[in-house]
Amino acid sequence: MQMQIPKQKVRVKIKTESFVVKGTIYTMVDGRLSDYMTSQKNRFIPITDAEVQYLGEGGKILDEKKNKRDVVFINVDKIEMIEYL
Repeated sequence: MQMQIPKQKVRVKIKTESFVVKGTIYTMVDGRLSDYMTSQKNRFIPITDAEVQYLGEGGKILDEKKNKRDVVFINVDKIEMIEYL
């Protein structure tokens, strides 16, 4: 018998020094986003249904085109900002 931990889909926007990602992460039901971030043992979080925009000097978006990806992995230590969408 396999046990599953209930998760919920959470849409987020994540900013690092070099890009902005909008996508979905999966957290514990009724869990806080900050708890999810600090609980990551491997220091990388998966973001599914991701839209990536690359940033240039001064944090300006290089191209308005959104690069769609099924999944991207972001190093938690590189995250400057994360917010709910």
